Amino acid sequence: MILAHNEGRMDESGEVLHGYVMGVNRFTDVDLEELPMGYNKKLHPDWSSQFMQGGDVLAMERRRLGGLESYQQSPDFEMEDVSALPQEVDWELAGNVNPIIPNQQSCGSCWSFAAAATTEAALSIASGEAPVTLSEQNLLECTPNPFQCGGKGQCEGATIELAYNFVADQTKSKKGGMFLLSDVKYNPNLDEKCDGLTDGKTPVAGIEGWVKLPSNNYKALMNAVAKVGPVGLALAAGEWSLYEKGVFETTDTTVNHAVTLVGYGVDKKTGEKYWKIRNSWGVGYGEKGYIRVKRSDDDDNVCGMDNEPLVGVDCALDGDGKMRDVKPVKVCGTSAVLFDGSYPVGAKYLS
Repeated sequence: MILAHNEGRMDESGEVLHGYVMGVNRFTDVDLEELPMGYNKKLHPDWSSQFMQGGDVLAMERRRLGGLESYQQSPDFEMEDVSALPQEVDWELAGNVNPIIPNQQSCGSCWSFAAAATTEAALSIASGEAPVTLSEQNLLECTPNPFQCGGKGQCEGATIELAYNFVADQTKSKKGGMFLLSDVKYNPNLDEKCDGLTDGKTPVAGIEGWVKLPSNNYKALMNAVAKVGPVGLALAAGEWSLYEKGVFETTDTTVNHAVTLVGYGVDKKTGEKYWKIRNSWGVGYGEKGYIRVKRSDDDDNVCGMDNEPLVGVDCALDGDGKMRDVKPVKVCGTSAVLFDGSYPVGAKYLS
């Protein structure tokens, strides 16, 4: 399959002529169900609203956020036409993205890695200093996970927004925030209560809130990454495992993974536009831990339906034991890149 896919896509020197190249990696013999992802779509408003019955909108939203106050804010930038934005943006090359590529291992903790990565970048941009390495473990163990229907959350998945909201709540109440990875190390197999993780440790960073971008909106995502910084994304990564290099393209629309968008650009040799995305599958994946996904100025119209809304959702049955009638959700952009973008607001070091 790899050889057939790659035929005609590279020149004799190994340079990509168009599209992307597949390669053998640690995921070659791994089933889709075993890929390290972890985006829990039943916590996204488009799905959670179908699971929650009755009650006012504010009560439903608070319930979705694990009982915490919502710290969601409106976008804090002027929305300009895409033509007025820079042709290329790369926060990694600018030095604001942590150069250490993380590895979530076999845990469904992608959401905590994307939240940590965007917060690291926001801190770096705000302070003008090199990014620090923040811990995902506290987010993984302590973020409220409502609607688990018997599941425990954590490695079974959550969302980036839920992690942001937890950090903002901890910051405001002065109960904590985010810790250095050197103080709270990542261990997906750790069997420890949340409170015991940070005993004797001091939080180093906090945020005031978070922004959720308009869904399936190319202009909004372009403005956000150009003007604010890296953006956390929920998208469809079911066909990402064999990616090695080039500009990736797919028709997959099943949202199942969370990553960090660090920029966009145009491939100088092929002329293909792309989104530059930092994954959490280790430095050996793709282009040194990154994947470039096809971008189009018509991405608003490159849409499909996530027709598997119950994939990974253990709340498929209602109270009477009948299958829920959960409607598919519209997603746009290659790999559903435009569907769900968010970023932290007011990132700061804690004194």
